[in-house]
Amino acid sequence: MYKLLLVFVFLLSGCAQHSNNRLADDLQFQTPESILSALQETKPDDRDIAQYYLNIGYLQLLSGHFPESIDALLIAKKEMGSLAATSVSENIGAGTVNETLRSYSGYPLDRVMVHNMLALSYLFNQDIGGARVEMLQADVAMKKLFDKDSLSGQLASTHLISGIIYELLDERSNAFISYQLAEEVLNKRHIALPEGLKLGLLRMSLKMGNDQAYDKYSQAYPSLAEHQTAKGQVFVLYFNGVVSNKVQASLTVPSFNGQQLIRIAMPTYPERVPRPVSAQVGDGQQIKNTQVTENINDIAREDLDKEYPSILLLTTTRAIAKYKVVEEAKKKDQLIGTLLNFATLISEVADLRSWNMLPATIQFAYLDTNSDNIVVSPPKTADNSVSLQQGHQHVILATNLSNKILHYQQ
Repeated sequence: MYKLLLVFVFLLSGCAQHSNNRLADDLQFQTPESILSALQETKPDDRDIAQYYLNIGYLQLLSGHFPESIDALLIAKKEMGSLAATSVSENIGAGTVNETLRSYSGYPLDRVMVHNMLALSYLFNQDIGGARVEMLQADVAMKKLFDKDSLSGQLASTHLISGIIYELLDERSNAFISYQLAEEVLNKRHIALPEGLKLGLLRMSLKMGNDQAYDKYSQAYPSLAEHQTAKGQVFVLYFNGVVSNKVQASLTVPSFNGQQLIRIAMPTYPERVPRPVSAQVGDGQQIKNTQVTENINDIAREDLDKEYPSILLLTTTRAIAKYKVVEEAKKKDQLIGTLLNFATLISEVADLRSWNMLPATIQFAYLDTNSDNIVVSPPKTADNSVSLQQGHQHVILATNLSNKILHYQQ
C-alpha cells in the first residue's frame, strides 16, 4: 500500500509540472503579466520551490516588478545553494519511484543565469551597486562550475552584462576583462561576436591606453576602428522567444520471462528549434540589429547531455529494483504483484523540470548616439520609442513577449 501511496504523491507532482510546462508554452502567446498571475495561483510542491521562484522572478522582471523579482530570485538562489547536497531520503525516493521525488536544485545554466536576472533586476531598480555585487557572485559561480573539458556553466551573456555594468561605473580594466571573457566563450561556442561586443573591446582598450590590445582589435575589425563615439551610449539587451520545454521519451517492454512489463522514461528536448529572430534599434540616423550572445536552447541541451549518463544509470537501476519488488510480491499474491507492476509503470516518468521560461536567446546591440530618442522594434510587436537624455549611458531591455521596455539611465 505504501508504494501505491508514493505513486499518488508522484501523480500530483507530475500534474503540477505538466501545468508549469503548459504555462511556459503559453508565454509565447500571452503577456508575461498574465502568465505570472496564473503561475502565482498555483502552489508549488516543496521539491519544486527553486524552479517556481526562478520562473516567478523572471516574469516579475519582465513585468517591471523589480523589488518583487529580486525577492523571488534570491529565494531561488538560496534554495539551489542549500540543495548542493541532496538528502538521503530524496535519493531513496529517486532511486525507487522516480526522479521528481528529488528536490530541483537547478542546472549549471540556472545557477549562473539567476545572477544575470538578479543583476538586471537590481539595475532597473536603480541599484547598480547591487547589480555589481551580483555579477561578482556570478563570476565565482562560473569558476566553481569550470571544467576544462566542457563549457558547462560558462555564459557569455554573464560576462557581457558584467562588462556593461563595469563600463557604467567607469571601471575600464574590469569592463575590458569581462568583454574579453565574453569573446573567449563565444569563440569556443563558435558563435560570431556581436558588433556591440567588438566595439566594446575597441572602446575599452582605447580608453585604457592599451595600445597592443587596441592594435590587435583594430586589425581584426578595421571598419569598426573608425567608429566615431557620440555623446550618449545605449546598450540594448533583447530576450527572444522562450526556451524549449523538456519532453519525455519512454519505452515499455516485457521482461525476459514475460511475467512483467518494464518501463524506461528519459527526459529529452524536441529536435526542432526555431531560428533566432532579431530586433532592430535605430535613432533616425542608424539602425542596428540585435545579435545572439547566448543561445539558451543550446546550453539547456548541453546541460542535459552532461547529466544523461547518470540519469540513464539511475533509471535502469531503478527498473531492476522495481522488477525485483514486483517479483517478490507475485510470489506471495499474484493479484497484488500485478497491481504493483501496474503501479511501477505509472510511477516511472521522466523529470521534466527546468527553468523553462527563460528566453530562447539573449541578444545584444550597441549604439553611440547624439539623439534624444531611439526606436526599438522587436518582431511581431509594436515599435517602442524610448526617450534619452543626451550625454548619458543607457541600458535597454526588450523582449518579443511584451511591448514593455525596461530602461536604466546612468
